[in-house]
Amino acid sequence: MRPVLIEFGGIGIPAYGVMLAVSFLAALWYVKRKAPKFDISGVIIENLAFYIMLGVVIGGRLLYVAFHWEQYQNDFIGIFRIWEGGMMFFGGFLGGFLLGALYMRRQRIPISKIADLVAPSLGLGLFFTRIGCFFNGCCFGEPSALPWAVRFPPECVAGASPIGTQALHPTQLYESVFGLALFFFLNNRLGRSERKGAVFAQFLIFYGVFRFGIDLIRYYENSANYWINQVIALGLIIAGIVMLVRPVKKPS
Repeated sequence: MRPVLIEFGGIGIPAYGVMLAVSFLAALWYVKRKAPKFDISGVIIENLAFYIMLGVVIGGRLLYVAFHWEQYQNDFIGIFRIWEGGMMFFGGFLGGFLLGALYMRRQRIPISKIADLVAPSLGLGLFFTRIGCFFNGCCFGEPSALPWAVRFPPECVAGASPIGTQALHPTQLYESVFGLALFFFLNNRLGRSERKGAVFAQFLIFYGVFRFGIDLIRYYENSANYWINQVIALGLIIAGIVMLVRPVKKPS
């Protein structure tokens, strides 16, 4: 594991922060490349990216802090040191969606139209971000006897955990591989779906199902964190199904 990717003169560059930036840039590159087919300008995409990233950082961090308050109750400034890691995907997803949707509403662009465009890039973002989680040693799994189980060093979060002396499921890598597969699948569906919002709905369903399943073997230090993630995962599945089966509005 390499929580600190590179160090210059005593100043370390965290692996998680690097991979978070890479995931954002890769997603932005993809969306800008596809935007002309949706008649959306590059300026709109760049502005949207800013609001989504802001929402991801704020939402992801707030939800993490809420469930790990003991880490920050005596270190309030630590809440703002996001480069050290400590984000929750669902908080980031909801925060990014909210701010992105508000911006699209101001621009009078249908949310379903932009949601389809952005959906594959979410899988791409998962691919890179979860690699950062693996380097950081967070978001790890339960003990496992499988040949690819990983023994994390004691200086990372996983190694310092109550189960850190055992070989653990590399759930970060499971989700990273899934994210890449989901990216290719949704990218293939992007030009074929005739229904607005269908590609985004498929993201909600597939990721919700995967996340519900992967959390069964992921380690959680408290049950509340586990259950809130499971409830949100089920919510994503239900929302995706509703989006797919709702009647299509006919033009008046």
